[in-house]
Amino acid sequence: MNPTAIGADAWLDELERRRRLARRVVAEAGCDAGLVFGTDRRGQSFRYLTNFEPVLGDMWLLLDDDIRCFLAFEWQTIEAQRLSGISEWHAQFDPVPLVVEAVRESAARRVGVVGLERMPVPAYEALLRGVPGIELVDIAEPFSRLRRRKSPFEVELLREACRVTDAMLDAAREHTRVGATEHEIAAALAALPFAEGGECAFEPSVIAGIDDPVPIRRPTERALAAGDSVMVDVGATIQGYQGDATRTFVLGFPGRAQLDAWDVVRRAYEAALASIRPGVPCRDVHRAAAVIIENAGFQLGHRIGHGIGLATSYEWPSLDSEEAPLEPGVTICIEPGVYAPGIGNMKLEDDVVITDDGYELLTNSDRTLEVPL
Repeated sequence: MNPTAIGADAWLDELERRRRLARRVVAEAGCDAGLVFGTDRRGQSFRYLTNFEPVLGDMWLLLDDDIRCFLAFEWQTIEAQRLSGISEWHAQFDPVPLVVEAVRESAARRVGVVGLERMPVPAYEALLRGVPGIELVDIAEPFSRLRRRKSPFEVELLREACRVTDAMLDAAREHTRVGATEHEIAAALAALPFAEGGECAFEPSVIAGIDDPVPIRRPTERALAAGDSVMVDVGATIQGYQGDATRTFVLGFPGRAQLDAWDVVRRAYEAALASIRPGVPCRDVHRAAAVIIENAGFQLGHRIGHGIGLATSYEWPSLDSEEAPLEPGVTICIEPGVYAPGIGNMKLEDDVVITDDGYELLTNSDRTLEVPL
């Protein structure tokens, strides 16, 4: 699916549904208006209501009878208008005075805020000083619940992001050969989402070797050698929706320690999948996999998974701590891993949508460990 194949009318229908729900959250909090704040890499709530996130700078959205948006750069407003269907976009290098003026003109006195925890203190103080009598109410929690269960529209975008993510992992397998560097493999993968009209959800991670067990880092100039474990963690973004998956390869025949570690990873992965169904507390998925890793004598390097959607690592839920139950439409990744000297990095990660009676895997790239020399 070309991402431009989703027509403007379909996007506007989806955005209107979201804005209607957001207005309900504002009203139920007893507020006169809503204010959404986002910053670089943390603009998911803003994007949820606009289908747009600026390349640079903070972003603000004022939601009352109308919608007004404010950016730091004027040149970004043309694309924003087209993607959002919102006509009123304003920009200047410091948009805070524009926001203060708009809130004052709205006559709202009780304003529900999403992103209050990330709002700079000077901006917060400017609102209090510039709008006499204003009360800022944190509505992040009820607003975040709107994004937990993905609509069929969102799931389709995630399927497309995961299809491209699978292509990145398949390409990684093809590029895994003696003498190739981590940088070369990462560069080859990064081009694929752009060719599909998307972008990378995050910087591709390629970690090779058996003596550098770091769960995540940037690629280096290290050249691959026979016997190396090669962990590749990548994600593609399509229209804001982000895949996130990992494959591990061994270049040539795996040694005994690598096979044993991979068996632990696979058993933890299968236990996590087996636990996934509506009504199961999120943390139970983490526990199902974690106990296998720990009982095998390995230290747990990170949580077993997290949400995917308009973000990856930041998306609800964090499976290691969230007690709320899984529900149909919730989208997560599971990513059990083992990291140890003599083994290197070994992780298996896939993306999942919860269905009425279980789950559907969204990523399906070849999971075979060995890559022939």
